[in-house]
Amino acid sequence: MQVGVTGSSGFLGSHLTNTLHQLTNFEVTILKRNSSKKFPEINELKSFIKNLDLIYHIAGVNRGTNEEILKGNIQATFNLIEAIRKYGKSSPRIIFTSSSQVYKKIKPPGKLVTESYKVEPATLFGVSKRTAEDLIRLSGFEHVILRIANVYGPGCRPEYNSVIATFCHKSINKEPLRIDGDGHQKRDFIYVEDVVKAMVLAGIKTNNFISGVYNVGTNQTTSLRQVIRSIKSSGVEVKESYSPNASTGQNSFSLDATRFRQRFKWTPKTTLRSGIKKTLLWFQKEVTQ
Repeated sequence: MQVGVTGSSGFLGSHLTNTLHQLTNFEVTILKRNSSKKFPEINELKSFIKNLDLIYHIAGVNRGTNEEILKGNIQATFNLIEAIRKYGKSSPRIIFTSSSQVYKKIKPPGKLVTESYKVEPATLFGVSKRTAEDLIRLSGFEHVILRIANVYGPGCRPEYNSVIATFCHKSINKEPLRIDGDGHQKRDFIYVEDVVKAMVLAGIKTNNFISGVYNVGTNQTTSLRQVIRSIKSSGVEVKESYSPNASTGQNSFSLDATRFRQRFKWTPKTTLRSGIKKTLLWFQKEVTQ
């Protein structure tokens, strides 16, 4: 199978690419950015798109200016789809990494959110991901859109990919943790290897395959205080402070991944404590290098 990956140099993309290279019958092509480091134009994608059976579209912009977010998620997805139409095979499968941020602000807190929950993003990033989803859905190509919870693990970038990355990085570097809110706010945290496994299964499933949108999460929430306790239990000293009156953003909720679990025979395997320990070890190696 000819497989292409956009965003292969990023946190999630690099983990996926490493896994794909270890699989037999997979010939992997990664998309190289042009000299400007922006997502390539349609004609620049010709050599990448040609002959691909499966495309993992992971490239995107989580943080940046409004223009960077819109171009990095919407324009990039449009360019990819048009390049497939023009230069690619007639029936490739696209696996797209979307986000839990496409959902409407959750009320009341603690809700388990299914794919049928109202989509009404509260951030520009969420809007851009939702629009990219629509572009893929309207393309007519076979696709799996994965709305992923908060991914963390080795290689994640502090202040960018995950609050767990930020906490682990600061703790290893003996920097204090300053938390907006009282620390009881919760998130659905999922380890990167579990997400990669889901992505691989979405790509290789053949029998009774159905295009659509799927949540990928743990079906449970974890408070920031629990995250900090897990870091401390790994033997790392943590100094934290809280700002109870500060805004904490999205309410606590978790993604109901039942639909994906049943259709693709998948379940997350990594406990929070184990995942945080692996993440801390990675940051410790970074400090000593």
